Amino acid sequence: MAIKIHYNEEDDVFTIYDDKHKPTETIEFSEFLNIDINKNKGIVGLEVFYASEFFSALNNIITKKLLESVNKVSIECKNYRNNWFIVLVFEDNGEKIRIQLPPLRKSEYNSPLISD
Repeated sequence: MAIKIHYNEEDDVFTIYDDKHKPTETIEFSEFLNIDINKNKGIVGLEVFYASEFFSALNNIITKKLLESVNKVSIECKNYRNNWFIVLVFEDNGEKIRIQLPPLRKSEYNSPLISD
């Protein structure tokens, strides 16, 4: 995956996306999180609103200042039964900071746009 990141400081929105694979759909999981998926229901992007607040609730090391300066993030995604388990790995000055997102149940967000 060719991961790109963008942080909009003014709106506090952190975007992670795969530059090589375009999404076919965006799923709104909460007021904080949108996930872009491809036609195979694989994750190809994340959009986090109120990012500094959201990430600091998961790990207080992630601050607005860190989000402004981070230059690399990788996504580890595991499928287990009907759930996505996502870990974001922020790299800052040679240090890796792992953020485990809450499990996301796929069946609760079936799209009428993607047929099985």
